[in-house]
Order: sequence, then C-alpha cells, then structure tokens
Amino acid sequence: MQKAKLLVVLMLVATAASACGSAVSHLPMLNSEPKAGALLTRAPRTLRLFFAGLPDVDRSVLRLIGPNGEYRLRGLHTMAADDLMIEILDPLTPGSYTVEWTTVITNDTTIHAGKFDFTVTK
Repeated sequence: MQKAKLLVVLMLVATAASACGSAVSHLPMLNSEPKAGALLTRAPRTLRLFFAGLPDVDRSVLRLIGPNGEYRLRGLHTMAADDLMIEILDPLTPGSYTVEWTTVITNDTTIHAGKFDFTVTK
C-alpha cells in the first residue's frame, strides 16, 4: 500500500514538473530577420523579430552581441501587429552574432526571453 501511494505521488510530481517545463519552453517568437542560424553574405542593417502576439515595446529589450562585443542599436518599435524591429548602428564585420531578446506579449504578464545566432560571412 505504501509503495502504491509513493508511486502515485511520484507520478503527480512528474506530471506537474513536465507541465511546468512545457509552459516555460513555449516561446512566442515565431521568426526573425535575419533567420536563426542564417549564413549571410551581406550584413543586416536591422533586426526584426516576429511574435505570436503584439509585443509591448516599453517592456522589450533586444541586444546584439558579436566578435567586437555588444553592438549599438537604436529605435526599438513595431512595424506590424506582431513584431519588434530595431536599427543596427555599428557596422557588422564577418563573424558570429547572437541576438538576445526579452519581451512581454500584450494581455500576458509572462516575461519571455530567448536568443538566436546568425553569421556574417563577408
């Protein structure tokens, strides 16, 4: 009987943990320009991230980190109902870059964060 109770408790804990894990792993970012993993022969002048809902610009942050450290960005805004866009001020040289983002989607208090990489080859 004790083993059966322990088994039920362990199953409940495992179910709760997997439910939490799936909620945390759901990120609202759907796509980006440049695309995650892209190999670019031309350096982008902007970053644009597309989300599953309207991001709150005032509670969003985009960072670009590359071979020379963090790059200066300007003018975070939306162009449509589901995106964030920002201008890259510093020239990008060949190398690997990481975009780090944080946002809150309207009508959702969850702070979402993620990152993706792209490479400039020329």
